[in-house]
Amino acid sequence: MLVRDAMLPTPLLVAPETSVLELCTMVLDCNQTTATVVDSTSHLCGIVSVQDVFHRILPHYVDMDSRLAGLMHEGYFEEKFAAFKHLTVGEIMTKEVDTLRPGDAVIEAVGMFYRKGHKTIPVIEDGLYIGSITRRSVLRRVTTESC
Repeated sequence: MLVRDAMLPTPLLVAPETSVLELCTMVLDCNQTTATVVDSTSHLCGIVSVQDVFHRILPHYVDMDSRLAGLMHEGYFEEKFAAFKHLTVGEIMTKEVDTLRPGDAVIEAVGMFYRKGHKTIPVIEDGLYIGSITRRSVLRRVTTESC
């Protein structure tokens, strides 16, 4: 099976100018937690996920010891999100992104999911973004084929 056979039918796309609040609203309206960031000419700019949002809100010292989260006041998350929600996706996205081509074998994607912890991988053809493949889209494809 090739990557093109297991791509998402409707990947979540955002522009670099999209606000974090808009991104969160879009994530809640669909079944994806990672968005591909593309410009108006379909060039890949990066990816952004709910994990990126949480990473910006959570202090770095909590990564070192999760027990330190208990030291924050009850409204900490809401307070930080309110201050952060107007940033743009372009300001928080991951810019160095692993990609695949539509003719690559799906096993390459599965290897990237496993080795690198990716949930979504953009698919590029002739320098332009054409879609995304996810762990779920691969599982959906193989379970549909086996039925």
